[in-house]
Amino acid sequence: MSYLDRVRRREGPLADALYRAYKRMQHLNMPQVPMVYAFLAKERVARRHVGGWIKRKLYDEPLFRRQCDACGRGLCLFDGIPGIWGGLSLKIGNDVVMHGTSTLVGAKVFDKPRLIIGDRSHCGSYFSVAVGADVTIGSDVLIGNRVSIFAYDSHPRDPVQRAAGMPAEPESSRPIVIEDGAWICMGAIILKGVTIGQNAIVAAGAVVVEDVPSCSVVGGNPARVLSPPSGWPRKARSGQA
Repeated sequence: MSYLDRVRRREGPLADALYRAYKRMQHLNMPQVPMVYAFLAKERVARRHVGGWIKRKLYDEPLFRRQCDACGRGLCLFDGIPGIWGGLSLKIGNDVVMHGTSTLVGAKVFDKPRLIIGDRSHCGSYFSVAVGADVTIGSDVLIGNRVSIFAYDSHPRDPVQRAAGMPAEPESSRPIVIEDGAWICMGAIILKGVTIGQNAIVAAGAVVVEDVPSCSVVGGNPARVLSPPSGWPRKARSGQA
């Protein structure tokens, strides 16, 4: 047994004194020199911003572009490089924002599953897509953090096939379309075969299993229309004609 172990166990007066001294040092705070630490705080922020910008422009974004079949100008990545798996064909428009925490997966039962993201769309942190049949995201689409899109089942329904590691049948996949101007809020889940109409809003945490009308607001599990599209007739309030 080393003497360090004796100190940890506080065996003996000297070991006990050393242990207590160590514990006191854990709570030791250095006196602040206002001008010095004000400068260091600003230096830290500047270093992180400048260093992060250099890494994005010289490393992350060029490597990500090489993995795309097409990528427009003005790409902006945060927090590293998104994970791309499964032979996915990825086409990115102009001025798209993405995060390195995103996961973009193509189903292996298809030769070239396609994910298309239009101009000026923003895909938030921890955004994930499972592409079998095509997934198309339009222009000016806002996708919040932790949004998941599943155009493919990934695993078969048959438990024997799942235990054998078999993929789901290609027929289990259906395309997903998110039209221009839609807003998909944090934590929403969009399932296969769904079309989300132009300028529609999907509320946080919603599970979308059927088409969403343009300019409407949907929420819940399963998602239902909470606010009808612009131009729909609205019921008159009590006391009004």
